Amino acid sequence: MVKNLCEKFVMFDNFLENQYGIMQELNESQTVDNNRQWHPNFLKYTNFIVNHPNYQGLFYERDKEERVKWVVAGKSEKGQKRRLWWNEQCEKYGIKIEAGAYAKIALMIHPTKKHTCQICGQELSIEYIYPNKRTITAIKKEFGISVAPFSKDIFQLVEELVKDEEDVIKIKHIFNIKSSEETITTHNINTYLQQHFVDNYAKSFLSPGAMSNSPDRFDGFHSDGACCRHESDKGRHKSNLQRYGQDRRAYENWADGNWKKADRLMSLFRKHNLSADHIGPISLGFCHRPKFQPLTKAENAAKNNRMSFNDVKILLDDEKNEQVVSWHSKFIWDKLKNKVTNDKDAITLSELMRKNLHHILIIFSMIDERGHGVFLEQFLNPHYSFFDYEFEGFDEKTGNYKAVREIKKIGKNQANNSERYYRISFDVLKDYREKENRKTKIWDNVQVDTALEALFRLLEAKKNEEAKYQLENVFQMLADLAASNW
Repeated sequence: MVKNLCEKFVMFDNFLENQYGIMQELNESQTVDNNRQWHPNFLKYTNFIVNHPNYQGLFYERDKEERVKWVVAGKSEKGQKRRLWWNEQCEKYGIKIEAGAYAKIALMIHPTKKHTCQICGQELSIEYIYPNKRTITAIKKEFGISVAPFSKDIFQLVEELVKDEEDVIKIKHIFNIKSSEETITTHNINTYLQQHFVDNYAKSFLSPGAMSNSPDRFDGFHSDGACCRHESDKGRHKSNLQRYGQDRRAYENWADGNWKKADRLMSLFRKHNLSADHIGPISLGFCHRPKFQPLTKAENAAKNNRMSFNDVKILLDDEKNEQVVSWHSKFIWDKLKNKVTNDKDAITLSELMRKNLHHILIIFSMIDERGHGVFLEQFLNPHYSFFDYEFEGFDEKTGNYKAVREIKKIGKNQANNSERYYRISFDVLKDYREKENRKTKIWDNVQVDTALEALFRLLEAKKNEEAKYQLENVFQMLADLAASNW
């Protein structure tokens, strides 16, 4: 029983992590914003932005109430119109079209650098000027005061806190500025912070008031400000963030890979104030494996879930020796991976793989809905729950390590974790199929529908091996559809 639960857990846990991320971004990148309550301040903000000359030519429509249709699906025809406009802006300002390019442009062209939250109507800066959790903790340690998140920017705090050279030394401690840096004084500290932290996306010490989200949202930023996003975005609820020692995206997306080993390595990155970047994003169908690129939080946020050409080259080299992509997404990866010759191709592949994984999860939810959850259990990897890992010789500059020690653990706690993750996975799968994005067959292909019906007949007949083969046929069809859009 424990073994079965354990096996169910890892698959489920892998599924949960990716699925949650996909549902969040799909819900946010479609028309959810247009269907919920808008704060009057946000309404004013949208009208100001669409009428500003900086956004001339960027596609938008209005609804029957003359409200701006702020969000479009990035992969839709309308979304592609917006993407073309953002590409033109990159070319206009000499920014290379690659991961993070839209975030740079969105910040550069914004006329006020102030974003209004759709939920509460609060206005926050889109620049990296707000102390993050780490910096807030450091401020309390150095100055003995508590700062509410996003209540004050770093310049306001410096104005209040820095009165003499001793206070300057405290700011140096907070931002890990070398004591030998003697050019910082009470008179030029704001200029120093602007040039070395704000303009460089904060180096993991500061946060913006709204995260980038081009081209889905008109202005290129999430509609919800940082003030409310922990409430509106399930993936950012405190209960989920506190469990980030286990990367839930792996469970939500049914990702292959030794998730326990990868989670432990991610913890080392966090201890060094680094963000562990999946070279192959889980939300595109890649494995959750113990190999990451060290980035700042700001750099990783700007990169989002898009690959660069260099990422693809690393993945191609790595897969000579190990599995880099989950079994269900290998079909599209093998179909298109050798077509990538530049960063623009890599972004296109990222978008196609993301949509493909969304289709895969829809199919999983359909299988579960028809009562064949046991069939899906074989694709989970719960056995990793019974292991732990200790790394030696970690290099924070490269993310590499010299050795790792595997520790086997068998106990009630591990069994309970397996059972819990198994339960959560299928609960989320149920939730996924009830979302509006499951109500339409977005692959819109008769052959896929016919192949699915054949799969369901095999499942009813309890022909497991034949059903697995048929499921792979369906995923191959989806890969072929994606390739036709290359």
